[in-house]
Amino acid sequence: MTFGEKLKTLRIREEYSQEALAELLHVSRQAVTKWENNAGMPDIENIKAVADLFDVTLDSLLRDEEEVETTEESRGWKVAAACAAIGMVIGLLLDELGVGSGRMAGMFTFGAGVTGGALYYIALQLRKINKR
Repeated sequence: MTFGEKLKTLRIREEYSQEALAELLHVSRQAVTKWENNAGMPDIENIKAVADLFDVTLDSLLRDEEEVETTEESRGWKVAAACAAIGMVIGLLLDELGVGSGRMAGMFTFGAGVTGGALYYIALQLRKINKR
């Protein structure tokens, strides 16, 4: 997938017109049209502005890969998975040591990790809605 195809996909997904996107990036609508049609490429500052606006990595915008990777979402799910894994380990260790209710502590930490990840994702979605 080319940069232009990715830009158009992101613009449509976020429900921006070419005019609205051009205004947000401080460029002309013709520039956005040119980029989307692969008739030209934006300069590095505009590419960074596109990445920031759509919350995606520069790498995923510029490589010929199909997926566009978001920066915040992937980080949030990694944190949630790490918290869940830590919770499981704590639970197993406490259970092995016979300290109180180790499984209960582990399950609480696991649940907190999953809940935190879900709340983080919801907050990101609300932030995207408020950007519009």
